[in-house]
Amino acid sequence: MSNHKRSGGGLNPFENSSLFSLLRSSRVMAPGNYRYYPEVKSPLRRQVHGPSRILKSGLSPMPRQIGRSTRQVSGNGFGASFLTRNYDLFKSNALDLPLPYRTDREVIDVDDECRDLEMISSDTSMESVENVAMEVDEKAEMGNGFVNLKNGSLMVDDGSQANSSFVLNRPVTDVTSYEAYIKVVKSAENRTSKLKARGFGDSLKERGRALLRSLFPSFSFWRQEKEPVEDIRREAFLPLSREEERAVKRAFLANDSTILVAHENSNIDITGKILRCLKPGEWLNDEVINLYMVLLKEREAREPKKFLKCHFFNTFFFTKLVNSGTGYNYGAVRRWTSMKRLGYHLKDCDKIFIPIHKNIHWTLAVINIKDRKFQYLDSFKGREPNILDALARYFVDEVIDKSEIDLDVSGWRQEFVQDLPMQRNGYDCGMFMLKYIDFYSRGLDLCFTQEQMPYFRDRTAKEILQLKAE
Repeated sequence: MSNHKRSGGGLNPFENSSLFSLLRSSRVMAPGNYRYYPEVKSPLRRQVHGPSRILKSGLSPMPRQIGRSTRQVSGNGFGASFLTRNYDLFKSNALDLPLPYRTDREVIDVDDECRDLEMISSDTSMESVENVAMEVDEKAEMGNGFVNLKNGSLMVDDGSQANSSFVLNRPVTDVTSYEAYIKVVKSAENRTSKLKARGFGDSLKERGRALLRSLFPSFSFWRQEKEPVEDIRREAFLPLSREEERAVKRAFLANDSTILVAHENSNIDITGKILRCLKPGEWLNDEVINLYMVLLKEREAREPKKFLKCHFFNTFFFTKLVNSGTGYNYGAVRRWTSMKRLGYHLKDCDKIFIPIHKNIHWTLAVINIKDRKFQYLDSFKGREPNILDALARYFVDEVIDKSEIDLDVSGWRQEFVQDLPMQRNGYDCGMFMLKYIDFYSRGLDLCFTQEQMPYFRDRTAKEILQLKAE
């Protein structure tokens, strides 16, 4: 009885050894075959590796269709065609086998376009994937790709099954992975407009906070975003360095006609004689006060969030508005506050400062628009109701002329500030007035005393020499 089974696929030389031996002998003993020909080596000797089912024991079973292992055949084309046919059988069987999903050895090929993308943390990726998964349909087409949501698993397909059959068309269980995030975002970016407007909600909330902050500025909830008051107060008392002190002393010793600084926008020149009014015991003059007002406005322009929006009139404004001979005259100062000249309307300011000079004494008047009141500050605690009446009338005329609004200030109160630092000599009134303006423009209380006047004189001289108020 023969030990070989009959094959259904035709004659197999490996299963009929006698016939195969006959073929070999016929080639060797053929008449005229006197030359030696080397054996033909098949180019398909390399092993064929293909994915196979992984058993629990870790071994891969051989397909039943393969049968016995082949051996090398040389000589004629019959063996080569046999090996080619068996190679095709190996390949088709290997590609038809089901592939297991091994998460521990997954390899992800990222395109060159993804190299420049930022790496996103797991929490952010989860949030992005969840948002996209909630908004896409069960099949969201994008070009040749779509997204399937079946049984809670995410199926990704981009149409290129032939080239990436080992990577696509498999359930992606780890939705926090970078691969799932990239594929889902690419599939839904043209479909969902909300992905492009993710930052709109934050900007809308910030606008709402700004509106509430402007409507209710006194709420303590908003104060935590402002700079601490102690830091602002500390800046008002910063000491001068040794170099700055020496520069101030040299400037006080300059010749009377020597121009120390010149401010181009205001056309104010400070000579040695003018600056010496800041020495202890001297009365302040118009040039120093007016230039310091200009420097305070420039300070506000540099840091608008740090200081109140103010307007600083010079020392000649009130004498033009209220003349001892003609009385109140709005037309004399009407063009001082044009939009072309200032770039803003006075009604949009928080406070308006007006220096007042009466004979030999400096005082200050304030139109406090923020708190809806007219204030008068005198370092000797004097009272001048006529000055506040004139300023109330001026402000109404100004708003009507510039904005065509009939403003009613009858409900605004007049305040003669009593809780303020007082001078205890006969020459520091001008310095007190400047520091009233300085501290009010910072939004601070008047937290200084007479003992600090020598320091404020030197600091004002330093700021004028540098043409920069601090």
